[in-house]
Amino acid sequence: MEERDRIALFIDLDNFVGSCLDDDLPIDLKGEIKKLTEHGRISIRRSFGDIMKLPMSHEKKQDLRQMLQANLVLHEDIPHYNKYKNTSDIRLAIETLSVAYTYPDINLFAIVANDRDFMPLFSKLKEIGKTVIGIGSTKDSVGELYKSACDLFYYHESLCETGLPAGMKPLTGQPSDEETEVIQLLLETVEFNSANAKQTLGCVIAPAMRARKPDLDFKNYSFLTFKGLCEAAEKKGLIMIEPHGGDINISCNESIVRKTFLPKQNGDLRENNLKQVYQRFIQDMLKLKSEFPDHGKRNLIYKKMDELLGESSGGIPLKELSEEVTKELDLKNEEQPSVYKILYTLYRAEGFLAVRSDDNYNPTIQRSIMDHKEMELNLIRRLIRLFKKDRSGYAFDPQQWSELFAGNTSYARIIKFAFNYE
Repeated sequence: MEERDRIALFIDLDNFVGSCLDDDLPIDLKGEIKKLTEHGRISIRRSFGDIMKLPMSHEKKQDLRQMLQANLVLHEDIPHYNKYKNTSDIRLAIETLSVAYTYPDINLFAIVANDRDFMPLFSKLKEIGKTVIGIGSTKDSVGELYKSACDLFYYHESLCETGLPAGMKPLTGQPSDEETEVIQLLLETVEFNSANAKQTLGCVIAPAMRARKPDLDFKNYSFLTFKGLCEAAEKKGLIMIEPHGGDINISCNESIVRKTFLPKQNGDLRENNLKQVYQRFIQDMLKLKSEFPDHGKRNLIYKKMDELLGESSGGIPLKELSEEVTKELDLKNEEQPSVYKILYTLYRAEGFLAVRSDDNYNPTIQRSIMDHKEMELNLIRRLIRLFKKDRSGYAFDPQQWSELFAGNTSYARIIKFAFNYE
């Protein structure tokens, strides 16, 4: 029997029902269940909320309970005594983390909610190696930051069985603005992989596109599938497709793509592409073959580095230190260069007491002389200065930079100061 990924599904029922009522959508989870079964087997199904307090008739509440039962969802009533506070949120978060640590073989966690209060939960799940599938109400009601906190994202309006999926346009000769953005995402992903000596097979490019755009679902567009997207781009002369076994190999038509689609060094960039441009800059500047570690992983690197230095009496050469940190954190071998580049950048930012060696790239690190928050800020400042020097033609948005580094806008003011004055 084929081994399938196991999924845990958690539903903030108050939020789900409230969104459905506000957006006039069916109060039914059938579409969510069907979509999730494409990713694996749903082993746990839980919902939390106060059905008695929902603004619905008694008959509708009975229908709601029957709907949950029909979809094998185990509901836990969480009465809340203050109409201004939904007390089921914390119960859902606790149960989710309990399942994450109790059942290590469950690696996919689907959360049905629109509440940004769950973003710390998403971060913790990703920190311990879980994949987060977010399910919100509509495109208009879900913010970009909330979507970016998930690995995959779907909309209830798209999953409802109400005809064509939301956002899907009839097939025409001219792509819509949304379809043009997806084509551009395809081109940027192919070019990035090609420039970094990564494979450009369809089986590699499609997941990489979803990693950049968590709510990407090809069924919502006129091309319907990833292959359909590639064929549409090929007809426009933007890419070339070659059969490769049972897959396709994709290459960009550089003369057309660079002229019409890919970001130009003149500041003429759409705001929702800036984050990708900044991510690519960091990849290029640090010459990374794997993704730049996120905020949570970087903090783990700093912590483990200090632990290892504390156990050493004479210091540790930087390259050896990066290898030990990678091993101790059980990171992949291809992530070790990223660890080294982060530590080397901090060394250049004078974050360590260190002794130079004959190899300028391998000083002996004795101890850190900054706390972890100061390390993080110095890393950001140095990368900002490099960006200002080498990418002066690109648009600069401190909030997008902050979201890239911290997952929120908390560093925006510091980043703006670094760009303007450092």
